[in-house]
Amino acid sequence: MTSGKVSVIIPVYNVEKHLDRCIKSVVNQTYTDLEIILVEDGSPDKCPEKCDGWAKRDNRIKVIHKENEGLGFARNTGIDNSTGEYICFVDSDDYIEATAVEECFSAIMRENADVVFFGNDKVTLDGKIIERRIPTPPKLVFSGEEIVEQLLPMVFSQNIKTGENWNLSLSACFMMFSSKTIKELNWRFVSEREIISEDFYSVLKLLRYINKAVIIDKVFYHYTTNPESLTQAYRKDRYERILHFYRKMQELSIDLGCSEILDDGITSTFLGLTIGALKQIIASSGDFKPRYSNLKAVIMDSTFQNALHSHSFSGEVLQKRLLYFLGKKKMVLLCYLIVFLRNLKD
Repeated sequence: MTSGKVSVIIPVYNVEKHLDRCIKSVVNQTYTDLEIILVEDGSPDKCPEKCDGWAKRDNRIKVIHKENEGLGFARNTGIDNSTGEYICFVDSDDYIEATAVEECFSAIMRENADVVFFGNDKVTLDGKIIERRIPTPPKLVFSGEEIVEQLLPMVFSQNIKTGENWNLSLSACFMMFSSKTIKELNWRFVSEREIISEDFYSVLKLLRYINKAVIIDKVFYHYTTNPESLTQAYRKDRYERILHFYRKMQELSIDLGCSEILDDGITSTFLGLTIGALKQIIASSGDFKPRYSNLKAVIMDSTFQNALHSHSFSGEVLQKRLLYFLGKKKMVLLCYLIVFLRNLKD
């Protein structure tokens, strides 16, 4: 296998309890020609000291201390300071398989690709697997017009009409990128403070212009989820931010010349984020009346209603189809019940 440096960019903020696990999974990679960039984003806990301690133990680690600007800009700082021929991103409360970099590097070199996709799973804080996503595309290499016409729609979401699902994602953490491609396009992340799900917006801008992609049908990335996070207070601007994301994604797809191809995927993502907001509303603390009122406001919103009425969801699972049907009929109380029961199951 041809050698080449891989830059692993790890934004660090307020993850004192999980940081060591993350960094260990990177420094112990079977592929050793690494540049590990810890972007310490003004963390208020002991992360700054932990980062410096790791840098003293491993000379491949570079620590950058900066004022807090959020995940997207921390990743950009990592890109700006990277020297590797390839780049991957790991969030500091997650971790990766020991062979992840080696197998991705081998695939991206073998195919002379711009990006490699791989699978992931969702795990609890103690490592219990909640969901496993192994890529299942009809083939493992896409190039030229296949990128836009075949790959991009399935990276967004499953096909909402047929149910076909390739188990891919627009999350930057589930890919390895060619640095040359990033530099030629002068590509950077937008801030999540400007657009939620900034990965989707940012990575779409990059993937639209790549020439070749390769997929590895293995799980390399372990995404850590905290079930307690759902019970945090619902912020009333949450749905407004989802609407802003939806509009910006529609505008971007038009600018990129692929709105017709991506329309279903963008709408499916919008509705998925909206369901997440509904779950937060119901799981939040407080009396029934304000929670019901917040949920009703979302369901009655014209953009949400237009999305429900203008798309077929025959490929979605039964529970989602039922929720969308009740939403279209504006049966708010039944919607509340369905989401409440889903929260209990989760």
